[in-house]
Amino acid sequence: MARRPDIQITKVAQFAGHKDSIYDFVLDADTRTMYSACAGGFVVKWDIDNPEEGTMILQSGEAFYSIAKVENTLKVGSRSGVIYTVDLATNVLVETTQLHQGGVFFIGNKYSGGEDGVLLRPKTIADSVGGHFGKNTMLLAPDSLRCAIESEDSLFVGASDNIIYELNKSTYEVKQKLMGHTNSVFALALIDASTLVSTGRDGMIRAWDLTIGKEVYSVPAHEYQAKSLSYNGEILLSSSMDKTIKVWNRELELLKVIDIERYNGHTNCINKVQWLDDDTFVSCSDDRSIYLWKVEIMP
Repeated sequence: MARRPDIQITKVAQFAGHKDSIYDFVLDADTRTMYSACAGGFVVKWDIDNPEEGTMILQSGEAFYSIAKVENTLKVGSRSGVIYTVDLATNVLVETTQLHQGGVFFIGNKYSGGEDGVLLRPKTIADSVGGHFGKNTMLLAPDSLRCAIESEDSLFVGASDNIIYELNKSTYEVKQKLMGHTNSVFALALIDASTLVSTGRDGMIRAWDLTIGKEVYSVPAHEYQAKSLSYNGEILLSSSMDKTIKVWNRELELLKVIDIERYNGHTNCINKVQWLDDDTFVSCSDDRSIYLWKVEIMP
């Protein structure tokens, strides 16, 4: 059996200033910029290399659940189903549009989904050029749509009916349904072209062989619901309501647990974790903080 690598984890920065739970953030690795959204209705712009310098660019009277960078704009999804559009050249709010009934849990370049079980997608590929939302909607699930990830040909959507839907990216027709979770699916990650991993309220990480549409492996990952996944080509990260970030290899062997005691980690539910580059990642939490972490694989 191959020896597991010795991994060193270091917390290198904290981004503080939010006054409520931070549900989502988006990273721009090219400009070393981060935008975070919180339950208090604020969006803050951060210079990743100068974490003490946060700038508020949007304030609303309702909670923000999701955020995405779409070309030169920022799209922010709210509790009420309104998506706010900010022009990043001027940091000015240019549009507010009611697109869902209930919270917006994810936003992509050409789609969005949320509490109403509706996937908003372009009418045609031409309609989606430039990141504009089309007017077509499809009721994809009877419960909330919680997460989405794209491959070259497919869009995968995890839902609160415990199902992962694989859709054709061109036609948005459902290609297959992946069933195995016992509760809501909160996060997805692609390990390779034929392997998807997922997690959610059941605390399990499950691996799926997309060529046969079946679960091929699973591991009990967290004590409570798991909130997010992120893969950098070598290491998979998961985060949870149990206040931990766990580090896995692609075979879903546990390599490290990042917690309060050992790493001075988060003190509440960790809502998102995402790689910034090959050896640094960001996490956000209900404890109102954002951390930047460095991962070193020791020889």
